[in-house]
Amino acid sequence: MILRSFLWVSLVCWLLACESETIEPSLTQLGLSYFPVEVGSYREYTIQDISYGLLNEPDTQRYFLREVVADSFPGQGNELIYRLERFSRFVPDQAWQLDSVWTARVNAQRAVVVENNTPIIKLVFPFTSELVWDGNALNAKSADRYELQTTMEALSEEIESPIDTLLNQSITVVQSNVSSLVSDSIFSETYVNNVGLFYKKSVKLEYCAEEDCLGQFIVDFGRDYRQTLTAYGKID
Repeated sequence: MILRSFLWVSLVCWLLACESETIEPSLTQLGLSYFPVEVGSYREYTIQDISYGLLNEPDTQRYFLREVVADSFPGQGNELIYRLERFSRFVPDQAWQLDSVWTARVNAQRAVVVENNTPIIKLVFPFTSELVWDGNALNAKSADRYELQTTMEALSEEIESPIDTLLNQSITVVQSNVSSLVSDSIFSETYVNNVGLFYKKSVKLEYCAEEDCLGQFIVDFGRDYRQTLTAYGKID
C-alpha cells in the first residue's frame, strides 16, 4: 500500500514537472518579432533612387520617408488590418507630406503588405533554414521566389545607417539575385528583430553589351533604389 502511494505521488510529480517544462514558442523563435506592427509606431528612412536612361544622364533623387502605423481595423475572420501612412520630404526641416497609404496584416503563418493595391507576402512563419515561398501567391502576378537568408556580410557592409548595430539581429529576404556581364537583377529586404524593415534594395540594370564595352558594367538603362532605416519609435 505504501509502495502504491509512493508510485502514485511520484507519477503526479513527474506529470507536473513535465507540464512546468513545456515552453511555448516565442515570437522571436517563430519570426513574428521581425515584423512588429503596433498602432502609433513609426520608422524613418533615407531614400536614394537613381534612374538611368539611354539618352539622359543618371537622375538621382534623395529624400526621406516616414511610415506610421496609424490605425487598425478588423478584416476577414476578425484578422486585424493595419493602416500604414507613408510620408515623404526632401529636407529634414520640411513638413512631412502624405505620399501613399498601404495596409499590412500578420498572423502565425505570414506577414502581408498591400502595396498600391497589390498584396505581397513579405515573410512566412515559422522561420526555418532554406525557407522559400511565392511572394505573389495572393495576387495575379507571376510567381516570385522569395528566400529567407541570414544577412550576408557583404550586405551588412554596404548599409550605412546611424543605427546599423541593430543588424546583429537581422535576416534578409532575397527576392532576386541574378547578375551577368550584361545585367543585374537584385532585390532584397532586410528585417531586424523587434524593429521591422531596415533596408530595401531594388536594382534592375542593363549594361552596355557592345564588343568595346562588354564587361565594363556601363549602365545603359535601369534603376537603383536603396531604402535605409535611420530612426524608429513610438509616437507620444
